[in-house]
Amino acid sequence: MTVRAWFGASVIGALIAGSAFTKPPAVQERPTLVVVIVVDQLRADLLERYTEAFAGGFRRLLDEGYQYTSASHAHGVTHTAAGHATLSTGVFPSRSGIVANDWSQRRGDSWAPMYAVQDMDSPIVGIEALPGRSPRNLLRPGLADWILEADPEARVVSLSGKDRAAITLAGQSRGEVYWMVPELGQFVTSTYYRTDYPEWVERVNREIMPGILADSAWKQTVGERFRHLARPDSAPYEGDGIHTTFPHLASAEVEHADSTAMDPMEYNTWALAQPRLDRAVAELAGRAIDELRLGQRGSVDYLAVSFSATDYVGHAYGPLSQEQLDNLVSLDRELGQLFDRLDQRVGRGRWILGLSADHGVMTMPEWTAQNGGTASRVVLPTLQQGLVQALREAAAEGTEPLYRMAERLASLLEERGLVAKAYTTHDLTMGEPADSFGTFFRNSYYPGRAAGWLTRYGVEMRFGFEQLVHVSTGTTHGSPYWYDRHVPLILLGTAVPPGRSDEAAYTVDFAPTLAALAGIPVPDDLDGRSLRR
Repeated sequence: MTVRAWFGASVIGALIAGSAFTKPPAVQERPTLVVVIVVDQLRADLLERYTEAFAGGFRRLLDEGYQYTSASHAHGVTHTAAGHATLSTGVFPSRSGIVANDWSQRRGDSWAPMYAVQDMDSPIVGIEALPGRSPRNLLRPGLADWILEADPEARVVSLSGKDRAAITLAGQSRGEVYWMVPELGQFVTSTYYRTDYPEWVERVNREIMPGILADSAWKQTVGERFRHLARPDSAPYEGDGIHTTFPHLASAEVEHADSTAMDPMEYNTWALAQPRLDRAVAELAGRAIDELRLGQRGSVDYLAVSFSATDYVGHAYGPLSQEQLDNLVSLDRELGQLFDRLDQRVGRGRWILGLSADHGVMTMPEWTAQNGGTASRVVLPTLQQGLVQALREAAAEGTEPLYRMAERLASLLEERGLVAKAYTTHDLTMGEPADSFGTFFRNSYYPGRAAGWLTRYGVEMRFGFEQLVHVSTGTTHGSPYWYDRHVPLILLGTAVPPGRSDEAAYTVDFAPTLAALAGIPVPDDLDGRSLRR
């Protein structure tokens, strides 16, 4: 049963109706550039919440774009790498193999830690001390690969503040793929893609990044009349619990190596967990459009840009904070300038764009509780002790076959109230999931890649709704609940009229929809479909 089947016959009908390849636009209407924008941790409702404050790119998307207001991920482990890979490939993590940011990889009878884009055979160009990176763990081609298959002369560019975003959005291709190393304050790539840096990337690192990093204060830029859209600035559950208000000063928030000197790597990391990171990525994207003449050469080119600051700010201060409002207003400006550049260089009506997010996030539970909700923050050490004890007791009765031990473990977890629901991977893969959440977990499961704490023992866990399993401040994502799965899905550009739809749409539909709009053939075994019928 697919996730579409779970949600009923009406959705199945839509799937069947949309399964035929969408008729491409007339040749003269086809775009020459496909643009993918992913905003890391942009929960869908934030665009509506902060809409009054937008005047740039978000404003244009909301006014001129076509929105799927009920769009969501349909997998249970809502992590950055998994979300980006799903948007890129049109298949669930259970088929792309990118099940999380990190997982335990089975190697014979043992397990070893694995990072989503880890590849020690592809070192970072010019900095071999850093761990190698490539799409080696990505088992499916993506939109970039489909574009290259249709036209080998096409150019592929993928940029982000994070390696696991830039790499997965580029699929398995060997295009121009760059990401930020925050500690160093510069963009890098690996030998999987090329052996040196082009001059336009070096110029950004050499000439632009020092200016972006120069300001040692993050000051609020949102006018007083919009600040009511977010909650009050000071909250003890934000950041480090001490420095929770604007302005944020490096002199107060960055650890010093000694009594006088500020550690430059610590400073860079602090500075690039703010809106300026997206400013740097947008600058690099603008240079790529100009230097590579994207969409200006006769081929259908591909540009993917993943903006990461929303995730960093959201984890520390939460989605409803003054910091997140300021960050999104800043990103709105950057997007507006990027769209203007596309109009000027490529031509209005000659590019097609899709915007989405890799996951959402949970609102700070303390704020929810203050406003009448029942959200809570779990004491992590106590929970971990309970899980370990349950595992020991389940294993004490014997481990063969493994699924029997998993059944005992799942029962113990539920009986002791450690989880809201425990699913055995045997039931997820061999039978019908017990509920829709089970379907989501099945869509996140790939054999031999254990994403959850107990996956290697045959059990997936779902904690309670608005139950934050996290440290004492900040917030996170990763659950199968709506607040982590609900993301924007907006189309803008060639052959896309303004409008809104509340029909069921999933992030596996993102890549095939953009491909259809660009007249690019897609594999016939995708989990997603074109939404433009």
